[in-house]
Amino acid sequence: MKKVIWVSLFILIIVLVGIQFIPTNHNPNIPAGPDDFLILNNTPAQIGKMLKTSCYNCHSEQINYPWYSNFQPAGWLLDKHFQEGMAELNFSEFGSLFGRMKKMKLESMIKQIEQEKMPIPSYTLIHRDAILSDSERNELTTYLKTLN
Repeated sequence: MKKVIWVSLFILIIVLVGIQFIPTNHNPNIPAGPDDFLILNNTPAQIGKMLKTSCYNCHSEQINYPWYSNFQPAGWLLDKHFQEGMAELNFSEFGSLFGRMKKMKLESMIKQIEQEKMPIPSYTLIHRDAILSDSERNELTTYLKTLN
């Protein structure tokens, strides 16, 4: 029985080492352009800081990959998470949305923030600075409502 455990452990280590050679598909960190939400709306600095800290890492093309994204399978999971986040809302391309879609995205953002669904717990577990206080949540949603 001990031999089976050791062989299984050895195989697991070989697989974990082997998958490190399979590259991830990291998005390039693209600087903000004219369609970026913060630039487009001339967002106040305090609101911009909150959005950058709590939202932009998953919902923009300005991704700061953490150190552990270089190790598999964490890198694959993060890439998938970032792709899903940007598919739902991409602040970097907000200006390219049509009026009705912008309004829908703003309404969704307000609702998600008010209901404390964003930022998601799996993100704030590691990124404690992304947690919004009640006053920050209120300040952010008040601002977003002015754009709607």
